[in-house]
Amino acid sequence: MKRTIALLLILTLMLSGCGATAAAPTEPEVITLPTEATAAAETTASEAATEATEAAEETTEATEPPVLENPLNGEVLDAPFTDRIFASTISNMKENLPHVNMVKADVVMEMFVNNTIVRCLALFSNIEEAEAIGSTRSTRPIFNQIAQHYSLILSHAGGSPLALEDAESRGIENFNIDNWTVAQAGTSYRDTEYKRAYENTLFGIGSGIKAYAEAQGYPMTLEKDYGFRFTDDGTPADGEDAAEITITLAYQGNIKKDTVMKYDAETQKYVYNQYDMEMHDQITDEVESFRNVIVMFAPMETMDIYYKADFNAGGNGYFACGGKIVPITWTCDGDTEPFRFFNADGTELELGRGNTYIGISNVNESANVTWTA
Repeated sequence: MKRTIALLLILTLMLSGCGATAAAPTEPEVITLPTEATAAAETTASEAATEATEAAEETTEATEPPVLENPLNGEVLDAPFTDRIFASTISNMKENLPHVNMVKADVVMEMFVNNTIVRCLALFSNIEEAEAIGSTRSTRPIFNQIAQHYSLILSHAGGSPLALEDAESRGIENFNIDNWTVAQAGTSYRDTEYKRAYENTLFGIGSGIKAYAEAQGYPMTLEKDYGFRFTDDGTPADGEDAAEITITLAYQGNIKKDTVMKYDAETQKYVYNQYDMEMHDQITDEVESFRNVIVMFAPMETMDIYYKADFNAGGNGYFACGGKIVPITWTCDGDTEPFRFFNADGTELELGRGNTYIGISNVNESANVTWTA
């Protein structure tokens, strides 16, 4: 009996030992040290990633939208400017002053038009802002030339057969606001409150001029480069101090007229003076002043009794902004192309954002620009 129990005990212990599972040995952790090849590969990948990031940043910068500007005054806009530019002929003889709403023009060009007559051509990017413009006088061939260069819609008080035929031959979109039918459409009025000769009492109405042009079927949009370049501060870095600038416009030796620009540091504009008077608006008494002053010397000749310029020849001139003045050059690439302005080193001239006066004079010994600090 005891023998049987012992055998059973031994058998049980043997079976228990056979059913046990031995623990698997733990494998040692494998640590891989970087080789020179691995390090080089990682460096190359890092450099490639950096280059890709820099390229992406450059691409982003290159594709940033350009600054949208009013092409006549540099005002920053939210949308591209495609409106038509309007121009009005304005008398500039002493007996016809003061002007009305020339202060609302973006660009004012002054020149001799025939004999001893000096007139202005005022360019508006938004002529509707001007409730009155004038006094408005007849067009001249040199105005027609400028209208062709800038694709302007030109309003005027008629003109001689030669001047009107010249406008037609150049394809200028223009009309006479002194015509009874045109005037009745709301383009102009006669003002007898101020003592002037009757021919100097015609004034354009900006909104009426635009509405009439549209009624004639003139396109009201145009995409065009008008040649002006702008920056926030157009003061020429290497310019000479010019607190007062005298511009002597001339056609022939005995035909000349002085325009004096006086710098106002507070407004950062040049105040327009002529005939020993500071120019103020007739209605608002606002001072006529300009952010930029440009003088263009151009070869000029007569067309019958009228003057015209060879703008395509280009020439020299001066530019003033911020109380400083520098010599410049200017060019024109064809009858329908705008004037382009350059610094003495050939780089494009940048104007200060704002309005601009341009004096245009014949190239001769009487034409001159002088200044004092």
